[in-house]
Amino acid sequence: MTVIKQDPRVVKTRTNLRRALVYLMQHEKLENISVQKITKTANITRGTFYLHYRDKQDFVEAAMNGIIDQLFEHVLEKGTPREVTDGKILQTMSVSETFSYIEKNADVFTVLLSGQQNRYFYQQLYNRLTEVITNYAKGLGTDLEEIDVPLRIQVAFITSALLGLIIRWLDGGLIYTPRYMTSSLEKMLNNFASSHLLIISFLDFQTHNGLEI
Repeated sequence: MTVIKQDPRVVKTRTNLRRALVYLMQHEKLENISVQKITKTANITRGTFYLHYRDKQDFVEAAMNGIIDQLFEHVLEKGTPREVTDGKILQTMSVSETFSYIEKNADVFTVLLSGQQNRYFYQQLYNRLTEVITNYAKGLGTDLEEIDVPLRIQVAFITSALLGLIIRWLDGGLIYTPRYMTSSLEKMLNNFASSHLLIISFLDFQTHNGLEI
């Protein structure tokens, strides 16, 4: 597979615009943020903005999807690969790295996951997590018709539980460390694992980088 490298100048411009958006959203509602405010905060011209995006809506959606892309690239890369039937390798998601990444980017995720104005970001994050968990479950090679709880319900449960926990953690001011959050989630889900929920194994609870409580 050929990896297409982006022009560093393009990456820098889009990164600055995304940071400007998050900064502005910390101070006012999204509907009140204009392209002019975004470009002024990012210190770029409106002409440059329109070279990359059709309008504000196009930019906002691209920026939020870019944040989600970066999150999943990081936490899936750090997950421990799981070997299943016929030597197939499935990628798990590192829970400790998920909490750690969100903690390091708390300003971004707090503003994007707090309040009703950012429903788009939550829904896209929910959809992406649903997609990767579903693909993992299908890759296990298990007869999905034979499992006790339908896959769709299992995925909805895990996705809603994980995102809900992250939101409460952010709203509470991150008073618990990533390692503590990982350990707590693992304990809560152990009972479900013993009840043969298919997709619990997608979550890798190993801690990385010496995170401390």
